Amino acid sequence: MDELIHTKLAPPIWMGNQIRRDMLLARLDAALDRRLTLIQAPAGYGKTSLLSQWKARFDPAQVRVAWLTLERDDSDLKHLARYIALALDGAEPGDAEQHDAGLPPRAAVSAIVNRLARETRPVVLILDDFHRAENSEVDDFVRALIQLAPENCHFVIASRDYPWLGQSALAAEEQLIELGAGDLRFSTHEAEALLARAHGEGLDGEDVRTIVARTEGWPIALQLASLSLKHGAEHRGLVERFRGPSSELARYLSEQVLMTMSEETRDIVLRTALLDRLTGDLVNLLCDRTDGWLILERLEEQGMFLTPLTPERQGYRYHQLFAEHLRERLARGDSARYRALHRRVAIWFAERGETAEAVAHAIQADDDAMLATIVEEAGGWRLIPQGQQAMVQRALDKLPAAMVAARPRLALAQVYLEIKCGEMATARADYDRFAEAFDRADLSADQRTELRVVGDVLADYENEPVTLDDLLSREALLRTLPSNDHLVFANVSETLGAKYFEGGWLERALEPTLAARDHYQAMGSLYSDLFTRFQEARIRHAQARLKDTASILAAARVEIEGNFGARSDLAANCAAFEAELLYAQDQPDAALALLDWAVPHMEQSDGWVDVYAAGYLSAARAHGAEGRWEEAEAMLARARRLAERRRLRQLDLLAALCEVELLIDRDPEAARAAAEAIGVDALAAAAQEADSPIHRPVITAATLIRAKFALLEGAHDDALAILRDLRRWATQHGAGRLLIDVNILMSHALREQGQATPAQVCFDDAVGTAMFQGIARPFIDLRRFAEAGVNDTLNGPAQIDRFRAQFLKGIARTLAARPVAGPAPGLLSDAEAAIVEHLSFGYSNKEIARLIGMSPDTVKYRLKSVFRKIGVNKRRDAVRVLHERGLIAGDAQATAAE
Repeated sequence: MDELIHTKLAPPIWMGNQIRRDMLLARLDAALDRRLTLIQAPAGYGKTSLLSQWKARFDPAQVRVAWLTLERDDSDLKHLARYIALALDGAEPGDAEQHDAGLPPRAAVSAIVNRLARETRPVVLILDDFHRAENSEVDDFVRALIQLAPENCHFVIASRDYPWLGQSALAAEEQLIELGAGDLRFSTHEAEALLARAHGEGLDGEDVRTIVARTEGWPIALQLASLSLKHGAEHRGLVERFRGPSSELARYLSEQVLMTMSEETRDIVLRTALLDRLTGDLVNLLCDRTDGWLILERLEEQGMFLTPLTPERQGYRYHQLFAEHLRERLARGDSARYRALHRRVAIWFAERGETAEAVAHAIQADDDAMLATIVEEAGGWRLIPQGQQAMVQRALDKLPAAMVAARPRLALAQVYLEIKCGEMATARADYDRFAEAFDRADLSADQRTELRVVGDVLADYENEPVTLDDLLSREALLRTLPSNDHLVFANVSETLGAKYFEGGWLERALEPTLAARDHYQAMGSLYSDLFTRFQEARIRHAQARLKDTASILAAARVEIEGNFGARSDLAANCAAFEAELLYAQDQPDAALALLDWAVPHMEQSDGWVDVYAAGYLSAARAHGAEGRWEEAEAMLARARRLAERRRLRQLDLLAALCEVELLIDRDPEAARAAAEAIGVDALAAAAQEADSPIHRPVITAATLIRAKFALLEGAHDDALAILRDLRRWATQHGAGRLLIDVNILMSHALREQGQATPAQVCFDDAVGTAMFQGIARPFIDLRRFAEAGVNDTLNGPAQIDRFRAQFLKGIARTLAARPVAGPAPGLLSDAEAAIVEHLSFGYSNKEIARLIGMSPDTVKYRLKSVFRKIGVNKRRDAVRVLHERGLIAGDAQATAAE
């Protein structure tokens, strides 16, 4: 992974001159007017040769043509993304690799699209041998790249198999060109030109037509025939042998080539055909020689389908079809020798740290013990976060389950693969089984640490809450780790910080978060470093330090746009947190502008609860702030669907609680029903449990909702008891943002009880925390509880400083410009509406009862129901709110006031 093969970024250097295929080249020229050109045909149909000719037609100053030959290991998306980025950049190895190493798939797509957007010329990306790397994830990755790339970009894909890359939609838009085996067949004229090169006097027309008919124009068969003629095959006998299936034909022609070699050369070719990439050192290894480079030069001169990979001839490879036949021949004729040679090569690659190559040859050697040792000694599970997931998967698929279970690093790799594939139940069952078995084994301290680290990763993906004791245990683990094991140290530190934050231990969260950043920087991983910045920003936000939060996110955004692109996954995550910040500062429109593109982007990538909650909930609240309730509800529904799909219980509960919050102002009865449906009381009560299975953000949100309901019901003592406990917890944990809400609600409860001075103290505390950080939104979202405090502070006899006055006047202007949200349709029953009509004219309960023919007790009961629905406790407040919501006329309100 660390040493990319740069020869893959150019067409192979084929032997001799190629037959020009002018008609096909002319058809390919139309690729510059289409989004996708797909060339699909079996092996040996000249796909690579054709594309090599076509690429050579372009002036690089006019058209940027990037080439990438895919191999099996490119099925790993991180590997593939790095190669594509390097092909498009045309850069030195360090440039693209440094920025793109370790990017998750969606972020890599964004980074590549941003590269393409900077190019003014037409850009063509050729992906040759696509079938070698193809799987569903690669298809999704390339499909996204095709869909998102700028209009000046064109994709040409050559594959043996037929990939599914959205061709139907592209064809409907006339953005697709397809060439198949029928298009690539050699015509009689082309075959005649090719065979004439090998058979000087030329075959007569009938012989050529016979060969073309028997081969059905299969280019590789014609090339093999040409080579046979070149090496002295009798042309009449050759024509007669052109019968049977193509595989048999390839075998026959390969044998014809081998027959022209000396026994020594044939043995060398058979041995070295086992390798996809040949060097002189590898020839020496496989053939027990010391003149490997000279052997390769001689084979190239003899035209043995050996292609130099660079103009400097620093490596070679055989034609794939030729090599496949030779491997099959050796495996079938001398299987022991075949495995022994692969074993020798596997050890050679493993000793040099080329794990992917070593694994591939160990699998061919059918030596499970050696394969297990190679993967284990290379790091086992550690290889997966370093981008070699596909290779580890291939190795474990080959190994017996008992052998995997017996080796700790392989067992942990199995669990890690299951985690990455979203198979959480299987991962948990396997991990617990392995942990129990290893607990009885004689593991080293390092092995036990790795067992613990993977267990913590699993717990984090499961998104289960943890206790303080759990976190203190993780903290103790950090002290046992070697400081130079940056991968493990950063991983443990970052997850520790995240869990401290989730539990509300804000100051404790900061230290491991910053420590993780140091280790990521030591590894040179800017991508992971940026996630620690997001985490720090979340901590500062929870502390009500919004200016620090804004500064951290702004700096992170500059790094992201400069290194990964303004529409990358990282940019979407940053936008979610920035939108949350903007909403707190009462800028809902600006928040929605960010979330409009960020939320869909987040849904396509691997995220975590915090970023999803910031994105979805901020969008829902911003829509609600503008009175767009349907949009708000739709956003929360999206959040809950994603939570169900990814088994994120915390996100599901937070979205449900947010819905209750939004309903409280619009329809208190519906809010109560929704709260009962999710068990708000039980969620809030979990705060009293030492080992609560509920996440702290959920507990806090549920507790605030309980307090609001108590206030709406006039149960001020109950509300104050809830809020005092919550304030005590928030003060101990430095949760300044939460304290703003708590103090606003407490000031309302105290004011309703006639305790004006303590009420003002609470309200002043809320304002003091908020005003210098620009945190205006709590006073607006809690309007029914905060409005009196705003008015009393501004209009009261006490003098207030100009900063406080300026802050509160801004809130008062906002409240005046945004009337209270209207009720849901059908909020009041007909009987309640009749009572309200008379109430607005100042009649008493007895007078209303006499006017509408009800008992005074019934009127009293129905008025209490109305009060609950609109969230008030007094008749005067009811008339005012009903007027604001359009349920009574303005003159009636004036009459009631009189």
